[in-house]
Amino acid sequence: MLKLFHEGVDPSIIRREYVTAELIQATGLPAARLFGRCEAGGRQGIIYSEIEGPNLLHYIWRHPHRVGWAMRAMAQLQAHIHRQPVSMLRSRKAILAEDIEMAPIGARLRAAAIDRLDQLNEGDRLSHGDLHPANLIVSGDGLAVIDWSKAARSAPAADVVRSEMLMRFGPGQSAGMLEGKLRDATTAYYVGRYRKLAGMEPDALNAWRALVGLAWLRHRLPGRDAAFAAYLADALRRAGLPPLEG
Repeated sequence: MLKLFHEGVDPSIIRREYVTAELIQATGLPAARLFGRCEAGGRQGIIYSEIEGPNLLHYIWRHPHRVGWAMRAMAQLQAHIHRQPVSMLRSRKAILAEDIEMAPIGARLRAAAIDRLDQLNEGDRLSHGDLHPANLIVSGDGLAVIDWSKAARSAPAADVVRSEMLMRFGPGQSAGMLEGKLRDATTAYYVGRYRKLAGMEPDALNAWRALVGLAWLRHRLPGRDAAFAAYLADALRRAGLPPLEG
């Protein structure tokens, strides 16, 4: 499979993805194998192996009775990802700080959030940064992970919170109340399974929720906006940070 980048993409972005792919491959995690770089039609590209199978989101749509298995398998794989040390990768805290600096929030909240972020311990564990069912492939060998472009070293809790937000408040097929309740319940089950597997306390997630949520405001696409606003307001309150203005 050839991944071609658009013309004008900063070469450092392509180089970073290639180096990240090399690091991922060295861990032995279930991911596409890296075969090298190439150029086609004046555009730079990276060659990966192809993983056959539906993504986990489509699998759940087709087999709704398997949603429990899907969330358990996702939690188990994410916990396995978080056991990999990757001190050479970029810092998740630095990425969050940049996004918070550019997020549409007030100066008081921005300063308080950056200060809180500075106080948190990051560690050196691998995080995917965009792990949700559409980025998991149900292959003949089990789940495999695609799209490592947002990978970084991180505290595992920050990565779990990011997955929680994507699953609950990312763009969906509808804005119906039933879909929202299903997404909330499914995500709560996944987070519970992850916490049990990793021995993670609720306070670890609470420490990162407001900061990851504020950073997401920079790029977030519409989806369950009112529910996300309530979630973020609660996260800010629990973290003792100023509320959103306006």
